[in-house]
Amino acid sequence: MKKLLLCAAFLALTACAEDRIDREGDVAQDFTTAAAPPRGAVAGRLAIRVSDELAGRIEAAAAATRSGDGLTRSGVSAMDAVLCEIGAERFERIFPYEERFEERHRAFGLHLWYAIRFDADEDLAAAAAALRRVEGVAAVQYRRRIESLREGPMVPAPAAEPAAATRADMPMNDPRLAEQWHYRNTGAVWNTEDSHVFRAKAGADIDVFDAWRLCTGVPEIVVAVLDEPVQYTHADLAANMWTNPRAGQDAAYGNDLHGYNFCNRTDKIDWQSNYYDSEYGMWMYADHGTHVAGTIAAVNGNGKGVCGIAGGQNGAGGVKIMTCQILDSDGDYSDDDDAAAARAFIYAADRGALIAQCSWGYGTDMATQQQWIGNDNGAEKAAIDYFIATAGTDDLSSPLVGGLVIFAAGNDGDLVGDQLMWPGAYAPTVAVASMAPDFMPAYYTDFGSWVDITAPGGDYLFSEKGAVLSTILDDPSMRFRDGRTSGYGYMQGTSMACPHVSGVAALGLAYAAKLGKRYTLEEFKTLLLSSTNDIDTYLKGQKAYINTYGFWSTLNMADYRGKMGTGYVDAYRLLLNIQGMPSIYIKRGAEAEVDLSEYFGAAAANAAFRIEVSPETTAKLSMDAPSVRAGKLFVSCGKTGVGTLRLSTSVGGTPLSQEVALIVRESVAGNGGWL
Repeated sequence: MKKLLLCAAFLALTACAEDRIDREGDVAQDFTTAAAPPRGAVAGRLAIRVSDELAGRIEAAAAATRSGDGLTRSGVSAMDAVLCEIGAERFERIFPYEERFEERHRAFGLHLWYAIRFDADEDLAAAAAALRRVEGVAAVQYRRRIESLREGPMVPAPAAEPAAATRADMPMNDPRLAEQWHYRNTGAVWNTEDSHVFRAKAGADIDVFDAWRLCTGVPEIVVAVLDEPVQYTHADLAANMWTNPRAGQDAAYGNDLHGYNFCNRTDKIDWQSNYYDSEYGMWMYADHGTHVAGTIAAVNGNGKGVCGIAGGQNGAGGVKIMTCQILDSDGDYSDDDDAAAARAFIYAADRGALIAQCSWGYGTDMATQQQWIGNDNGAEKAAIDYFIATAGTDDLSSPLVGGLVIFAAGNDGDLVGDQLMWPGAYAPTVAVASMAPDFMPAYYTDFGSWVDITAPGGDYLFSEKGAVLSTILDDPSMRFRDGRTSGYGYMQGTSMACPHVSGVAALGLAYAAKLGKRYTLEEFKTLLLSSTNDIDTYLKGQKAYINTYGFWSTLNMADYRGKMGTGYVDAYRLLLNIQGMPSIYIKRGAEAEVDLSEYFGAAAANAAFRIEVSPETTAKLSMDAPSVRAGKLFVSCGKTGVGTLRLSTSVGGTPLSQEVALIVRESVAGNGGWL
C-alpha cells in the first residue's frame, strides 16, 4: 500500500510537466504473472529496447540521461507508472552517452537500450509483461547472470625452481616456462588415478616456441579481457598492461587508466574482494581474469614466472591487456550480468582493442540463436556486433579491420553432450573447445558443430600439472587463505583454452603489423581457423573420467568427431600463413609426396631442383635425404618438430627459389601436404 501511495504521489507531482510531452493519460497496469523467466535470469533486472520516438521523449524529459547519470524514472508517464509500481531504483541507458562516439553509437541503435533495476522481490515475469504493454517499448529482455568458465578450483603453484631458468632448450629465461606444457609438450606430464593412467603426448601443444622465432608480440595490439579484474600491478603483467592515453577525459568512465569496472560502474578495478565457497570448501579470489591475461601476455624474458603467448621478449614488447571487469569475486552475483558485458564490448571497441577475450557464458537451455537474441540477449548481441563491425576501423595502420570476439565453449559436455552454449554459439564469434595434454578432448569440454577451434585447456586427471599454469593474484596487501607462495597457479576449463586462441590471434596480428599487412575480419578469421592440426584422428575408443557423482565413467570419443572445430590451434602455422611461406605437414615416419607444379608451374614436372637443408634441421627432424622426382617432392622424418628447406630451380632461364616449412606431427589431416 505504501508503494502504491508513493507512486500516486509521484505521478501527481509530475503530471503537469509530463503533460507537455505525454498525452497517453493513466495506463492501468495488469500484473498477471506471465511465463516463467529463463533459468539464470537475474532478479530485479530487466532491459528494454525502445523506439526512436520514445527514446527522444525520454531524452527530452531527462537530460541527465545524456550524461550517463542514473535516474529512477524516465519522464514519460506511462513508463513511469510501471517503474513506480515495481519499485525501480535505477533507470538508465545501458550504453552511456559519450560525445565523441555518440553519432556512431546511435547509428547502431545503442541509444535505444535501457537498463532497469528494481525491487528483487517483484515478480520478474509480471514486471516484464507490464513493460511490454508500454507504447514504444519494442522489446523487454531478462538479464542473465554470467559465469567464468573454469572447471573446478584454482590450485596455487609452489615456488618455482630457479634451475629451470637456466635450461638451454628454453627460448626465454622465465623460470616456469618449462612447466607450461601447453606451449611445448614433451610428454612428461602424467598421473595415475586408481587403475587409470593419464599420460601426456609430445606435440599436444600450440607450437609457440617455433612461432617465437618469427614474432613475440608488439605493443600496438590490444586485447580486451572481459572477465574478472586483471591485477595490473602483477610483476609478470604490469609491463604489458594497456594504458589509456585519454584516462580521465571521458566523463562516463572516470580515471580509467588500465580499463574499467563494469560490474560496479567505477574506475576502480577491484581484485581484492573474496568470499568463502562452501561447494569447494575454500576461499575464492578473483584470480580468473589475471590467469587468462597471463596466458595471452605475461611478460616474457623478464626472469620471472611464466610466459605469455604474445608477451614480447627481454621484459618488453608484448601485446597489451585492457582489463574490462564484468565479473567479481565478492559472492554477490547481482551485478555479474550480461549488461555489464555489453557495455564492455562497446568500451573496448572504441578504445582500440582488436580482440575481445571472453572466458565466460551461461546456460545450454536455448536451442536456437533466435531464442538467445529474442528472449534474453538482444543488447548483448548488439554490443558484440558493434565490436565486430567497428574495432580497428579508426586506425588506418591497424592490421585488422573489424574486431575478433573469442568465447570459451563451456564446460558441460560431460553432462549435456552436444548442445549449444551461449554466447559462444553465436555464429560471428569464435568458440573454443578444450584439449587435454594427450590430444583428447578435456573431459568437461562442450562440443558440437557450432564449435570453431580447439586449444589446450588442461585436465586435472593428469594431476594439477596437467592443467594450465599462468599468473594469479599476487598482491602483498591481501591476506590469502589458500596457502599460495607465488603469484602463479593452475586452472582448467574452456576458460583456459580460450586465451590460447586469443593469444595466438594476437601474436598473428602482431606479426602482420610487423610485416605491414592488413586484413579484413573475414580474411583473418579464415587464416586463424585454418592454422590448426587435425584432432579427429585421436578420437578413438573411450576416455575415462570421474563423473559428477564421484564415480569413474567413460566418454565415447566418436561422439566428438567433427565437433571440435577445425582442429587444435597452431601458432607457428598461423604466422607462416601470414608470412605466406608454404608449409609441408608430414606424419612422423611416413613419406610425404608434394606436387610442385602448383607452386612452380607446369614446367616443374621436367625441371631439375636443388634442395638445401641445414644439418641442424636434418638432425632435429631425423630427416631422410629429400628428393624431387618427376616434379614431386618426397620427404620423410623420424622425429616431430619444425624445420625449413629451400627448393631452387630455373624455369625459362629465370631462377626460382622458395623456402618451405616442414612441420612433422604424429598425425596430420587427410590432405597432409603443402598448405
